Amino acid sequence: MGKTKTKPVIGITPGFDSGDHFYLYGKPELNVDRIYIRREYMKVLSNIGAFPVLLSPEMPMKDIVELCDGVIISGGEDIDPGLYGAELLRQDRLIEPAERFQWEATLVKACDRADIPILGICYGMQLLNVHYGGTLVQDIDTYFPGNVGHWKTTHAITFVHEFLGMREKGVHEINARHHQAIDRLAPGFKVAAEAPDGIIEAVEGHGHFGIQWHPESDETGAHVYRSFVEHCMRNWDT
Repeated sequence: MGKTKTKPVIGITPGFDSGDHFYLYGKPELNVDRIYIRREYMKVLSNIGAFPVLLSPEMPMKDIVELCDGVIISGGEDIDPGLYGAELLRQDRLIEPAERFQWEATLVKACDRADIPILGICYGMQLLNVHYGGTLVQDIDTYFPGNVGHWKTTHAITFVHEFLGMREKGVHEINARHHQAIDRLAPGFKVAAEAPDGIIEAVEGHGHFGIQWHPESDETGAHVYRSFVEHCMRNWDT
């Protein structure tokens, strides 16, 4: 007889790396495939009573959807602009491996079939937008030089409507570390929050949620993640 699940299981997709981020004796350790994640994700989910699980392409997709009540697509590097019909603007930016995008796109489709909610964080929100047909601003400073500052800083955002525990017209200081943003919003999504310069900070659609900032690193974390986890438990037997 199987055990009864007592905590909601939230799967987290990791970053992929083949030597760009990790160093050994001061030199990049190239051609060593890794997956990695900021520990903050695990901590905040554990603190609110969820059971975080690190996902990987080695896990059969059918097992992932059977295991998880919800999925978080974590932050990452830039998405290949060819995936949304654009040419690369800057050669000095790190591009997330195609393997990650394709695996997560397959995961999104599997979650859609299984009615599993997704929360996309930063790169994760951008992936959702591209996956469903939207496009990205490749570099905010290039196209919007008068922006409020989005790279490794804090700034205010305003919620357009109630969103994952945040009230309509509520203003919050958030932790931002992104240089890209949504350009054309994908069909089926609506804007949930904006920065003072008009950059989209949160979206909702297709049964999923996306946020451009990193709530696991600021005061919004407990509220956002708790509301997401509670939403993921909506199908639990009562």
